[in-house]
Amino acid sequence: MSTQDPGDLFRVVPGPPRLALPGLVPLYDLYVRAGAELLTQPDALSAELWLSAQLGELGAAAPDRTALDKAHSDLIKVLRRAGTPGAHAFLAATAAVGPEDHRAAAAKAAADLRGPLLPEPPAWLERLGTAVAVDACTIQDGTLDRTQYLVEYRYPDGGGHHGLSVTLSGGLPVQIVAVGDMLGMRSELRRVLEEGEVVVAALPLPLASTTLHQAFTELAEVPSAELTGPFHALLLLARHRLSLLP
Repeated sequence: MSTQDPGDLFRVVPGPPRLALPGLVPLYDLYVRAGAELLTQPDALSAELWLSAQLGELGAAAPDRTALDKAHSDLIKVLRRAGTPGAHAFLAATAAVGPEDHRAAAAKAAADLRGPLLPEPPAWLERLGTAVAVDACTIQDGTLDRTQYLVEYRYPDGGGHHGLSVTLSGGLPVQIVAVGDMLGMRSELRRVLEEGEVVVAALPLPLASTTLHQAFTELAEVPSAELTGPFHALLLLARHRLSLLP
């Protein structure tokens, strides 16, 4: 008879989680399957953009903040129950750069799934959420009451140079763009500067932080239904990047 510890022979799988919004199970299952896409992302920024877009869809569909919080909690439970490599990566990404109120629960769920049966996680997983703000500027093209704020970021190893561009009008964000090619962006800025089409001014990071945090605080009062799809897709990334400002 084998002397192997019975605990090594059986894996206890919890029963179906209690969900606040069980009617959304088909949607949650789609997210579980989508987790496989996350594993194919080439780098940390791509993974963060992917998560922002996925959870942005959930935010766009939610009628209010209370419902969205319930959906986030449910999704974490469903991903934990699924236990797939993609679900584990989804939870780990949520723990790093997901909605702040749900990061701790996602981190615990991801930790629960660690084990020898899971494949090696993507190399970029440990870089999620570690970007550092390095520079900022304002860009004005003469449009009345409209200013573009560009904040640049790098990961701690110096790689992954990218930017977050937020255009404000009347104190509110009207456009959010993730800039993956900062070299191309700088080249384009030099061109339009030489042609006199824009005015670019350096901006201290603390001032960028104050201005953009105030704008996004006011944006939180705007009904979700009034925001466009691209807004929802980048809101999570934008809020995380703003949290990195001094």
